[in-house]
Amino acid sequence: MNNFITDEIELSRKFAARIPVLRAFNLETFGVDRNKFLRDLRPTFSVLHLDPYDAKRAKVELLKKRFPQYADRLNGFLSSYYANKEDLAAVYDLIQELEDVDRNELDRIGMTGRRKRSVARFNLLRGASRWDFERVPAEQYRQNVAPGDPRALVRVFHEMETVVTEHPQVRHLMGCFAELVREQHPDCKRLRLNVHQMFVFADILSAGDNAPEGIHQDGADYIVSALVIERAGIVGGESIVYGLDKKTEYFRRTLAEGEGLFQSDRELWHYVTPVRENPAVPPDYGHRSILGFDMEIVP
Repeated sequence: MNNFITDEIELSRKFAARIPVLRAFNLETFGVDRNKFLRDLRPTFSVLHLDPYDAKRAKVELLKKRFPQYADRLNGFLSSYYANKEDLAAVYDLIQELEDVDRNELDRIGMTGRRKRSVARFNLLRGASRWDFERVPAEQYRQNVAPGDPRALVRVFHEMETVVTEHPQVRHLMGCFAELVREQHPDCKRLRLNVHQMFVFADILSAGDNAPEGIHQDGADYIVSALVIERAGIVGGESIVYGLDKKTEYFRRTLAEGEGLFQSDRELWHYVTPVRENPAVPPDYGHRSILGFDMEIVP
């Protein structure tokens, strides 16, 4: 496993400082046939379901901006809204006070989803010579992030199709990423791995936001924040990695198809800029599809 586009050793020399694990790679880094892999995976993104939580979060954020005095109430409402225990009727007293332009925006948010996704969860056990994989239900998904971050709330996503999770090269990559973790932690025998499949699109009406939470961590030990499967008809989608201060920029790159980014999630922060439709390039809307991997060391 070598021939990275860049790694923490090269970056440490560049910045004359210790950089935590941060490696940009392409599929060839791990011996994967790029053209075949991308050709196999691209159609699988067409069966994904819209992420309903993006619209719910955005609606509540709009209400919080217009009614900051009710922020605590709206934060509490978001948890029930995510869990389908309450809907917008519970905050109708605020909605009826919105100006027409804001109410129209609230309605538009509900009809223009920009992200589709699925998830799969695995328990990994290191045997004598390889990693063994056990797929387990993803069920209720939440991220180990700070209270108040909507990603700490329980979400339920559709399970990833087996045509993805059982693809030989997807399994191969999962094993490669696990070995990168083991390289840093030689005694590691068990990992919990979540795989995310995401499709973000943008049209003339609005951009597609890859990271609506802003600069963030994912709440894992190590992550592949994105392995890009397809970019079409867009500009933007630039990956940026920061130090613990969330300001010092260590890496910036618009990942091409077949490129990805492996990094420590405890010591680094990351962000992906929104994607916008490029009107000069077909199709009539732009999109970016990725696989993401979150890895947690299990004692």
